[in-house]
Amino acid sequence: MHHAELAASVQQLIADVFQQLRLSNEDAPRQSLLIRDGNYCGRRFEAHHGHALWFFEEDQIKVFGADGRVLRVMERVSMYTTATKMAA
Repeated sequence: MHHAELAASVQQLIADVFQQLRLSNEDAPRQSLLIRDGNYCGRRFEAHHGHALWFFEEDQIKVFGADGRVLRVMERVSMYTTATKMAA
C-alpha cells in the first residue's frame, strides 16, 4: 500500500474512532504533519473534543480527549487498515 493510500485509510479510521468516542461533530478531522528532527514522522488529526497522533514509523495511533488524557492506543495500524480495505 502506498503512503497516500495508507494515510487516507488512517484518516478514515481516525474519523470512525472520533465518532465512536464522541470527540467529533461529523466534520472531517483537521490534519497537520508531524516533523521530528526535520523528518516526517506522522500526522496529527484534530476533532472538536480531542485529537489523535499517528506515528508512522511506530505504526501507532494515540487518541486523546480534550483534557489530554489518552483514550485509546492502536498498534500495528497499517495491518489493520490493509485488512479493513481488503474486506471492503
